[in-house]
Amino acid sequence: MIIKLRHTGLIRQAHSGLTLMEILVAIMIIAILAAGLYSVSNYVEKQAQAKLTESTIEILSAAIEQYHDFYGKFPDITVASDYPANCDGIERLYYKLSLAPDAKNILNQINSSMIKNVDKNELPQIYLEIVDIWGTDFRYSYNSGDNFPLIESAGPDKNFNTPADNISSK
Repeated sequence: MIIKLRHTGLIRQAHSGLTLMEILVAIMIIAILAAGLYSVSNYVEKQAQAKLTESTIEILSAAIEQYHDFYGKFPDITVASDYPANCDGIERLYYKLSLAPDAKNILNQINSSMIKNVDKNELPQIYLEIVDIWGTDFRYSYNSGDNFPLIESAGPDKNFNTPADNISSK
């Protein structure tokens, strides 16, 4: 007896490639992961910048303490006639702090990225300009009634008038 099977016309073919929908889903997943990675790295970078600025303020505060221990007073940078005409604020503070030996050693710990390039023809190297990570000069202020001078960074917006993002020694 011979049995004949009828051919129904349904032939199954092997599927070996990706469909357009599968490729689009894979691209979307990669895009979502990349966006998440970007936002996390951006957050980490901002935190690192703030920490470096805080670290520089701590170094300056330690140098100010050493200056105070050496001279018995905090640095006064208000007398303009003691400095070159184009030397102000933080450059004056750096100079004053460098006069106390222990304070000068502490200043050497400041990260080189926090020292603005000074034109050697413009100012002597004893007047270095220390800036925050965003390139803005630190602000130093001291009133005789205060317990300790204030060192302040303007923060990412580079504006001292917005205290919400300012970083200080308070």
